[in-house]
Amino acid sequence: MENLPNISINLIVKNEEKRIADAINSVKPFASEIIVLDTGSTDTTPQICTRLGCEVYYQSWNDNFGDMRNIALRYSTSDWILVIDADEVAMFDLLDLPLEQMNDPKIGGINLQIVNHIDENDDSIISKHRYTRLFRKDKSIRFTGRIHEQIRESIEEKFEIYDSELIIEHFGYRTIDKEKLERNTRLLEQDIEADADDWKYYHLAETLFSGGDKDKSRDIFEKIVNSPELTNLQLDRVQTRLGQLYLGSDRYKDAESVLSFVSEDKDTEGLRQYVLAAVKLSTGFVDEALELYNSRDIELSDLVDKNQLKVALQGAKQYKSLIERK
Repeated sequence: MENLPNISINLIVKNEEKRIADAINSVKPFASEIIVLDTGSTDTTPQICTRLGCEVYYQSWNDNFGDMRNIALRYSTSDWILVIDADEVAMFDLLDLPLEQMNDPKIGGINLQIVNHIDENDDSIISKHRYTRLFRKDKSIRFTGRIHEQIRESIEEKFEIYDSELIIEHFGYRTIDKEKLERNTRLLEQDIEADADDWKYYHLAETLFSGGDKDKSRDIFEKIVNSPELTNLQLDRVQTRLGQLYLGSDRYKDAESVLSFVSEDKDTEGLRQYVLAAVKLSTGFVDEALELYNSRDIELSDLVDKNQLKVALQGAKQYKSLIERK
């Protein structure tokens, strides 16, 4: 077996007593140390962390996640760092780690798949993205950004990054926390004011969309819909979001136009077809809507609520029967 690396777990927490134990217990099997940076808890979070064997440090919150992450790095003493949040669970153990790559001096970061559970009542509704959460302890590697903090560019200045199949499940999107949405919006706006780019605008638009501010999110999505700074997947998501927003404001031609693409990502493609089916149904093209609702792509997409799909399909069938009777 390859040499087993030492791994420090880093968490930034505040008032997470209801779920912090699950996060900690999920990483204990392979953690050399668990570093918890508490930014002002008034509940029993620090006591729970201490009882579970973590090293707990305290730091005043300064509205900058990147700063907090870097402070936690300073307390870490292991060869590798794994960053996890209190509302997440690591779905792997020691034997799953990519030991060959972690023992390769050219590799400085490991991408993990983050599975976001986005429906409080249905664990099957998810979204996914890859993120560099596991990386070497190296003085050149530092986080940047007030929110949605990034470390990839810092790693790539000196090392390569390996795409792994390791999974972290994230449950923080299952309920909308108004206070956190307002905080995230404020921090993103501050980040944009300091150094604007379309990646930050993308995350601001997604945050506004989640919080129900359809007009502002639509304006930003329209601004970045053809941005060369975004990945193909992000551009597909932007167009799909615009399709949803146009559909919601009865702009059916605009919705159909912006949805006239095919995504290589199966989840996004299924959601695109689902939204397009609703557009077709709203404009009287019932057969086309039914064909889309019955597509394999929609069935396989983790972004489509299958209960809502069942209701939509039933409604389309009833609409067709009504038309045929006239």
